[in-house]
Amino acid sequence: MRIGLIAMSGVRAKSAELAALGVTLPGFVRRGKVIASLPSLGLLTVAALTPLEHEVSYIEVADIHSAPEFPAFDLVGISSMTAQISEAYAVADLFRSRGTRVIMGGLHVSQLPHEALAHADAVLRFGAEGVWPRVVDNAERGCLQPIYDGATNQVFSPGLYTMPRFDLLAGRQYNRVTVQTSRGCPRACEFCAASLRITSQFNQKPIDLVLTEIRAAKRHVRRPYFEFADDNTFLNHHWIRPHGNPGKHHDTAVLSTFCNPAASV
Repeated sequence: MRIGLIAMSGVRAKSAELAALGVTLPGFVRRGKVIASLPSLGLLTVAALTPLEHEVSYIEVADIHSAPEFPAFDLVGISSMTAQISEAYAVADLFRSRGTRVIMGGLHVSQLPHEALAHADAVLRFGAEGVWPRVVDNAERGCLQPIYDGATNQVFSPGLYTMPRFDLLAGRQYNRVTVQTSRGCPRACEFCAASLRITSQFNQKPIDLVLTEIRAAKRHVRRPYFEFADDNTFLNHHWIRPHGNPGKHHDTAVLSTFCNPAASV
């Protein structure tokens, strides 16, 4: 099958009041531009989970009104946060009007799956690990279920982990590339959504895997600046500073070197 993975990029404010606040809040506009330019690490992971016999394309949409003509696909996966969900639904409706099957996922859809089902053939809640290959198989055989639940724990274990398809970023311009070193957070902060909504436990990625991903990304993105896409990167003090020895040359020093755009592989 030809599978299109579509990321809704950018930050949008729907209400006039919120838009007005966004103009005056320190750093909001600048940070919004940074977020808008980040690739979708979730969809790159979905691409890696896709069985090799299928053709995968990764597309980013900043503005549906100025987006170029979408290619023809047999199956489309769309990921979106709440700020872009209206545009994501519009893209989903467009593909379904062509007869293309649509799968939707992401934080917003995980919380409101029945809302999303008005615009999609199926919804994938939580992580894609542990379920995406079955979704693709069901789509190919024409027997999609309405809701699929992916992994919420042990997502970096050998049976679930896969390295994101950084090769799909080759030839594109990014000011940053994201790498995930952990997923989830045990803190119950009322302002935080992701850590409490898509995971059941705090998951720490082994440093060897983090370094392998950084090396892989550097092969495909010229002089990347890396940003950790974590809910709480510094929660595990032992992981940050092994054995509590600030003078020891440990793995996080290696991480700092690899995250420097000027550093060699």
